[in-house]
Amino acid sequence: MLNVRCSMARPTVNRQNSALPPSGRLADRIVLITGGSRGIGLAIARACGGEGARVVLVARHRRALAQARAQISGEPLAVAADVTRPEQVAAVFRRVRQRYGRLDVLVNNAGVFTYKPFMRTTLADWRANLETNLTSIFFTTREALPLFARSRAPHLINILSVASREAFPNCAAYAASKFGALGLTRVLAAELRSKGIRVTAILPGSTDTRMIAAFGFPVDRSSLLQPDDVAQAVLAALVPPPRVTVEEIVLGPSKGAL
Repeated sequence: MLNVRCSMARPTVNRQNSALPPSGRLADRIVLITGGSRGIGLAIARACGGEGARVVLVARHRRALAQARAQISGEPLAVAADVTRPEQVAAVFRRVRQRYGRLDVLVNNAGVFTYKPFMRTTLADWRANLETNLTSIFFTTREALPLFARSRAPHLINILSVASREAFPNCAAYAASKFGALGLTRVLAAELRSKGIRVTAILPGSTDTRMIAAFGFPVDRSSLLQPDDVAQAVLAALVPPPRVTVEEIVLGPSKGAL
C-alpha cells in the first residue's frame, strides 16, 4: 500500500548562490538524520549519501555511529547525542552550523516502541515514547529553523507510523506519541509553508527493524516493509522541485498489517 498526498508549495527564495556539484539528485544538500545509526535511519542515510548529499548522523551510541558512518558515501559527520535532551540537541546543531553554515533537510527518525496492554504500561514506558517520538521533534525542529533560513530549499521530514492515525491494541504509549507527532507535523506544515519550508510526514507500517522484537511473538519478517523501502519514500519526497510538496506518504506491507 502506498498512499501519497502532494501539494504545490510556494517557490522558495534562493538564499545562497553557491553552485551545486553535478553528481546526484541531492548533490550539495546537507541532510541531518536522527536515529541514524541503524535500521530506517541508516537506510535513509545511505540513500541520501548515494545521491550526493552531505549526511549528518545523530544517534546515542558512538560505536554504532562509527559503524554506520563507514557505510555512507562521502564524509558524513557523526554526532553522538540523545535527542530527548535539549542541551545535547543544541550542541548538534552548533556543530552543523560551524561545519556547513546551513541545513537543507532534517529527518526526524529517532523512535522507540512499547508493546504492552494499557494497564501494564508504566510511567517510564509512557515518558520514553512521548519524549523520543514526539518531544524530540520539538527540540530538533526548533534548532533547525535558523539553519533552514540559509537554505535554498529547506525540508523537514518526520518518520512517523501508521499508528499515527490508526489505533492498535497494546500500543497506548506509542500511539499517543505518534498521533501527537502527526498533529505537530501538520501544524508545522501550515506554519512553515509561507517561509518556503516543505514538511513531509512518512507513515510506514510494520518494518523489519529491531523494534519488531518488542512484539514478543513470531513475525514473518519477509512479509514486512524493509528499511530501504522507507528510504526510497524519503527520496521520493526530497527530489521534486521546491514548488512541489509531498505532504504525506503512507507505506504498508502488501500482505497487510501483522
